[in-house]
Amino acid sequence: MILTETLNIYEYKIKIFIKKVERNFMPVKFTEKEKEIIRETLINEGREFFSLYGLRKTSITQLTEAAGIAQGSFYNFFDSKEDLYFEILQIEHEKSENYVENVVKSNKSAKETIKEIIKGTNDLFESNPLIRRLYESRDYELMVRKLSPQKLENHQRDDTLMVLNTVIGMQKENELIDAPPEIIAGMLRAIAILSLHQDEIGKEIFPEVMNLFADVVSEGLVHENKGAD
Repeated sequence: MILTETLNIYEYKIKIFIKKVERNFMPVKFTEKEKEIIRETLINEGREFFSLYGLRKTSITQLTEAAGIAQGSFYNFFDSKEDLYFEILQIEHEKSENYVENVVKSNKSAKETIKEIIKGTNDLFESNPLIRRLYESRDYELMVRKLSPQKLENHQRDDTLMVLNTVIGMQKENELIDAPPEIIAGMLRAIAILSLHQDEIGKEIFPEVMNLFADVVSEGLVHENKGAD
């Protein structure tokens, strides 16, 4: 009798354990609307966690608990936390593209457009903790290790194409921009590096340094088109 009761207790505990495992790890089916909400939640929560703790210290458990889903369900939306991180960076990249596109459409001179893009890029870096952490940590290196080469290649191609379209849009009839898109993209990344070293440069003078940097770069990139009528 005692043995039977003991076995029943163990059986009950095993059933409870299995239910917990299923609840925490087994993926479930969602409606299309639920999928949309969960994906957006994972992106928003991921942005917060990655900004605060970085890629390495953020776990899938933290992300799924914040989104209210089982760990196994995470993989219905992203292949890995690195894939989620990349998706968030893509969204930030699109915001930057929209900003640059609007500046280019303002119909200013090429020099003024470049100055505004440089200053806007610096402001974005200063105000966006995720992007700032990306440059301060090894998060980018950790991310690319887990991403497919094709995904990275597509991103680099799109980035170069964006810069190329920006250059084409900035050039006026009497102005030429004499630099490959890769060089201009590198110049924009250099802004982030400068911002990381404000203490060494001097925080009090840093805004003036950036203004001078924008002036020098715009003067160096833009040349008069002597062939224009």
